[in-house]
Amino acid sequence: MEKVFIKPTSREIMLKGSGKDGSSDLFSYDYADPAQRGLGHLYVVGNIQAGQAAAADDIDVGYVINLVASLAKREYYSKAETEPKAAFGAALKKINGVIEEFFKQKDTKINIGIFAIAGSQIHISKLGKFKILLARDGENVDILNNIDLFKKETTQEKQFSNIISGAVSEGDRILAFYPSRVMSAREKLLKTSLLELGQDDFAKKLESVKNDKQDFACAAVHVELRKSKEPASEPKPQPKELQEEVVEVISEPAPVAQLAVDDKRGKAEIKPAPAIEIPKIIPAEFSLGRKTKPFAKYIHQLKNMNVTPKNKVLVLGGGAVLVLVIVVTLKSFVFVSASSRALSSAASEANSSIQAAQTKVSQNDLLGAHSLLLSSLASINEAIRTNGTSDKADKAKGDIVKALDQLEQATDAVLVSVAAIPAESGTGRLLAASGADIYAYVDRGESGAIVRVSQDSVSGGVQMSNIAPTSLFGSDDYISAIDPVSKRVSSLSLKKNQVGSIALPDGIVSSYMYRNNLYGIANGGVIKITDAATGHSNVSQWLADGSLAADPRLIAVDGNIYVLSGSGVLSTYYRGEKKNELNVPVAPDADSIMLTTEDGPSLFVVNKALRRIYIVNKSSGALERTLKLNSNSSVSGAAVSKDGVVYVLIGNKVWKVQ
Repeated sequence: MEKVFIKPTSREIMLKGSGKDGSSDLFSYDYADPAQRGLGHLYVVGNIQAGQAAAADDIDVGYVINLVASLAKREYYSKAETEPKAAFGAALKKINGVIEEFFKQKDTKINIGIFAIAGSQIHISKLGKFKILLARDGENVDILNNIDLFKKETTQEKQFSNIISGAVSEGDRILAFYPSRVMSAREKLLKTSLLELGQDDFAKKLESVKNDKQDFACAAVHVELRKSKEPASEPKPQPKELQEEVVEVISEPAPVAQLAVDDKRGKAEIKPAPAIEIPKIIPAEFSLGRKTKPFAKYIHQLKNMNVTPKNKVLVLGGGAVLVLVIVVTLKSFVFVSASSRALSSAASEANSSIQAAQTKVSQNDLLGAHSLLLSSLASINEAIRTNGTSDKADKAKGDIVKALDQLEQATDAVLVSVAAIPAESGTGRLLAASGADIYAYVDRGESGAIVRVSQDSVSGGVQMSNIAPTSLFGSDDYISAIDPVSKRVSSLSLKKNQVGSIALPDGIVSSYMYRNNLYGIANGGVIKITDAATGHSNVSQWLADGSLAADPRLIAVDGNIYVLSGSGVLSTYYRGEKKNELNVPVAPDADSIMLTTEDGPSLFVVNKALRRIYIVNKSSGALERTLKLNSNSSVSGAAVSKDGVVYVLIGNKVWKVQ
């Protein structure tokens, strides 16, 4: 017989850079004792940057990662019989005490992620910045879903976060890494490579990036989950020669003792000695190992009772009720499916997060509360996606959304139907505005097309080939589709009705077309391609000092350039120089869109998955409004017309937002 189980195979990828991002290290642990198999494998990814006090004292703070890893290993594997999640939590509790003391002593930035894979479960926690991606069924999932959303740059966590748990399965690929500036700039490359490449080829891909850019640094663990088999343990037969020989000893019967007794007449009489009494074994006290039946006494009484028709009805009715109670009890508490248990656990964690968020609100930590709610919403969405749904999970999700609405003071948007894109025209993917006109990119399988959308009508259909764009922009003369994966920009001339294309450089995270010029976040800086829509492809570095704030995500242009980071930092640049930097209560995920108009006062950040539009003041960074799009489907695309009207594409319908 064989045992079949899921086994993670890991590869550590450590590439040293210039040292600007501090010291990084990786640790991977496996169980040493077969009794610890249930605890699975443990991984630690860490980065630490010395503060001013430590640097002034010339203190090497790199040992902290090693200390945390050693503690994690010791505490996690200390009790083999403990459930993995409980062992993980106990290890974190121990580590938090050490970390807390360290923060009291030194001004440092600590970024550590710890995760354990035990069987089909994964448990994750983090301190500071940490990223973990899951590639499954041709899609990438950001497991933590940007748990640092809405946190100020100056805010620093001093304890590991709550445990985030989920299910893993055969064929999953996991990439855990410290999201340094250079790694975040290549996040799309990482996601694409994680989906397409095996473990060795993935490592070679990152090594090739290192060869091209010497200051590229990487601290990552790549894990593949594969099905593994091993023989089931069976008792091994002992060779006959080694078996202990049993010698049977047969003793002769003992002689019967005799006593000489004098009778009254003085004569000696020989009488046999009395036999030794052997105690009688009572069956009730010794039953040769037979187990007493639990209800034997009552069954015996039922057999011997005088059963009248009336008693018979009572007995049968009571028996039926008893059976029904037992079945309901077993169904509710014993025979619960794994998916039901997972949903119940996710719902309980969601309710705990809501209570913790309320505590943070009472302490005026609104950003921390927002982060907790978004993280919990992502966790329960993943649980529902993996295990189906339940009333308890649906209720918990609804409670999180209500708490999020209250925190954001969100209001329902009014959606006015503009037009439906016919199915034969293709599947709507993106929107763009050209003046007051709206255009859509439709997917037609092997190719796509640009169509014009007006009230109750869709016209045109100029074909675009060899491109799968992720963003669409319009000017007075052109509609431009940008595909950073295939590194291509295709632009439709509205006057000539012709399509031209240019090549894009590597590493573009986000891009924006303004007056036919393309601006993009690439390699931690901002590039510019002048007249990209008209076919020019010369790339220049636009930013004077060549670097942006950490984790830049989105860019928008109106003459000034606005860059929004993953931690909610909005930086404004003019003529290559930083003009302003603000902390805003909006932080984008990987699929968000940021739009603006040339003369308008606002930035529009569209979260496609949450179906929300955040309207942020460009000058103050204040969140002016949060609009909820009441739809069961995610937003595919969005555009803002010249007069500031927002349009969204949901399914194959275009709506005007009011």
